[in-house]
Parts: sequence; structure tokens; C-alpha cells
Amino acid sequence: MSYTVLARRYRSASFDEVVGQETTARTLQNAIATGRIAHAYLFTGTRGVGKTSMARIFARALNCPDTIPDCPKPPPSENSQEAFDYPPQEVQERMAQAIMRGDDLNVIEIDGASNNSVDNARQLIVNASMAPTGNARFKVYIIDEVHMLSTAAFNALLKTMEEPPAHVKFILCTTEVHKVPVTIQSRCQRFDFRNIPAAKIAGHLKDVLKQEKVKADEALVHQVARLGNGSMRDALSLLDRLIAAAVPAPGQSEQGGWLTGELLEQVLGLPPQERVVRLVDACVAGDAAAALQEGAALLDSGVAQDQLLDVLIDRLRTLLLLSTCGADSELVEIPQEALPQAQQQAQALDAAALVYMIALCENCQRSAKISSNPRALLDATLVRLALAEKMADITGLLAGSGPDRGQKKK
Repeated sequence: MSYTVLARRYRSASFDEVVGQETTARTLQNAIATGRIAHAYLFTGTRGVGKTSMARIFARALNCPDTIPDCPKPPPSENSQEAFDYPPQEVQERMAQAIMRGDDLNVIEIDGASNNSVDNARQLIVNASMAPTGNARFKVYIIDEVHMLSTAAFNALLKTMEEPPAHVKFILCTTEVHKVPVTIQSRCQRFDFRNIPAAKIAGHLKDVLKQEKVKADEALVHQVARLGNGSMRDALSLLDRLIAAAVPAPGQSEQGGWLTGELLEQVLGLPPQERVVRLVDACVAGDAAAALQEGAALLDSGVAQDQLLDVLIDRLRTLLLLSTCGADSELVEIPQEALPQAQQQAQALDAAALVYMIALCENCQRSAKISSNPRALLDATLVRLALAEKMADITGLLAGSGPDRGQKKK
């Protein structure tokens, strides 16, 4: 039997299910209810934030409104004062399923990367002049990665994009909107899809795990959400890998499993979190020898130097947010059980010292790429981190006054 990955199986099917894009969903629903449906839309944003899903849902709302709860029906068009006679519920359900699968005859999805020639654009124009088939009201063209179209293809689409037939709607999706000609953008209503906050990704992952009957540590869910970097698809793909690698918990069937932070570290080769915490503790205490030992232990365990610095920067950023914004801030993305330990570390350093420490790590990361001895740079950086408050005051550095001894914040 073929397996459907989580990112496809739990793909949003209604406006309310699109996580993190509530403003766009509400605007599109209002457009349908008031009949202010534009002829062309441009959805832009990073990968995995819901652009194509929203395009399919919008197409579904236009042709099968009865299949989406609380979805308004488009009012009569300007050319006709009579409401469109939508087909029965069961027919709409079949149409909706085909739209969400991407194989409906009236909702045509085009990959801009592989259909980018002027001949493809001309064929699209010819087909757009034909009325929708069956019981559909609109013919919707979803062009994914539209920025990959050639200049000639864009030019061929200009007139049709500006004045398409009344039954045609265009939805252009792109991750690189700067590559879409301004002449095309000016003919579209643009919607910018935001990166999804880690907290909302974590909430969705918990719902998926519950439906999959898989248990996971709270800290792991938050870590996977953060590793998604604002992309729901990336986070779900990583969760898929973890479930496949999970060892069934005692008393569970082979289909079950328990996802832990240790499993995540094994699958991705991440540094053990407790060792990273001990490394930061050594830096906070000003113990250069302990910092070097913890760094060496991490490298000896197989962690790459770049990866070590990435995780260290991420930890220092968390401490910076705790120090400046407090534990109640939405910017602080850390499990509750790990919060007391992080707060203790944050209280030992002020914001200026943390900014300086992050800058040291970033500088080491950049310099190591062109150095013949990157390990020496790392060791020197760890020592400087441990002696950060003794070696420099950040205000003095910015003013060019040189080193100045400071005192740890009590």
C-alpha cells in the first residue's frame, strides 16, 4: 500500500484550516461574500506557508461553496442578475475532492518551471476562452512558481491577465516575487503570506500527533516547530522522518512510538541539548577551561563545527529574548520545563553581553570558512565567550574606547 506523507494528508481543506494566514483567508472570504472577486491574484511567500493550498481552497469556494462550512456563495455577476444554479451537494463534494487533489478539469494547476515557454502561454490563452465544463461556474488557473515563466510567456499573458473572460480567474503563486514583472503584478491583487509562528506550527503538530496516535515530548514538538523556520510543510516533513525512526514505546503496537529530543538529535545529528546548556553555563561562569572541554566533547561526538555554532547562537538568542522581553513574550519559543534553567542563565548576563557573544559566534562562523585552522578559531571564540564580560563592555566597543572591565548583572 502506498503511503501518503503527513504534509499531503493533513493539507488544509478550508479557510479556517490554513494556519497562520488568517488575514488573507478572511479577506478572500469577504471578497466572495460581497462579489468583489478580482480576475487575478498573486500569492507570494516562502515555501510551505499555504499558498497553493489557499489557491485550491479559493477555487473550491468559487465552484463548490456548499462544501465549505460558513462559506458564502458568490453573488450574481454583473452580466447576469440571476444567481448561478449550483449542482446538488453530492456533485459539489466530488468536485471539491477533485480540486483538492489537483485534478479537476476546471481548476487547472500549471507548474511554471516546466511550462514556461511562450507556446505554453498561448495554449493557456486559447483554453481560457472556453467555458467551464460540467457544473462549474468558474475556470481557475493556478500557476505555481510563476516567476519561472520566460519573458516572452509573461508578455503573451499580459492582455489576457488584464481582461480575461468573465468565467476565468488567475491565481499566481511564487516564492520569488521580485522576479515577476511589474506589468504582471499590477494586474493582480497581491497577498503576502507570512512565515508561520513556531507556536502555531507546534499547535498543529500536536493535533497531527494526536490523530496519528503518536506521543511526543513537549520539548521535541517545539524544537521541530522551530526547525521548520516558518514553513508548515518543512515541519511536517521532519515529523514524518521522526515517526519513521521512532522506536515503539513499551506496551505500544508497532504503529505507535514515542518521540523524544534524543531521537531528534540522532536523526538530524544535532548536538545534545544538555551539553549545549553546560557549554553556556561554563561561559556564564567565566570558566574558559570548562568551555573548551565542553566544546571538544561536542566535536568528538561527531557534531560539525558550523552546527555547533548554529545551536550556540540559537541558545544565546533565546537568552537575549528572555533578558530583554521577559519569559511572557511571544518571541520566547521554549518549552515550559526548560524555562527555569534558561531564565537562570539569562539573569547572569545583560543584553549587551549577549549581543556581543552572538556577534563573536557569527564572526567565528564566517571566518572559519576561509581559515586553514578553523578549530583554533572556535577554541579562541569559546575562551572569549567565557571571558566576554571581562574583556569588553559593548558600549565601550561601539564608542571605540577599547576594552573595559564590567560586572555581571546580579
